Amino acid sequence: MTLRRPGQRAGSRRDEPPQPFERYWPRTGTEPITARSALGLRLVLALLFTPVFLAGTALFWFWATQSGAGAVPTADSLYTLTAICGGLSLFALTDLIVVVRRRSRRSPPPDRSGGAA
Repeated sequence: MTLRRPGQRAGSRRDEPPQPFERYWPRTGTEPITARSALGLRLVLALLFTPVFLAGTALFWFWATQSGAGAVPTADSLYTLTAICGGLSLFALTDLIVVVRRRSRRSPPPDRSGGAA
């Protein structure tokens, strides 16, 4: 067992440059340095919720424009819901773009055909 100083990564070499924020927030967990997110799940969720939030944005905006002076809920609350759904749809769309870019940069899977066709 090799002893190491607090904040020193397991298996790190002294000539290796430190990670950008390691000086201020040293790694304390046991997760691997190359941990990756579940891109497949993020892709499914982004594909599911981007159109849902876009539809909610359109629905609340239309409802707010059609509401009268004494309507309940008020037009202001409907515009607030429109802004919230718009922000969430922007977030989901941005995540969708990021996931698609990351998946396209990933190396292609190995050929499992087993021989020439």
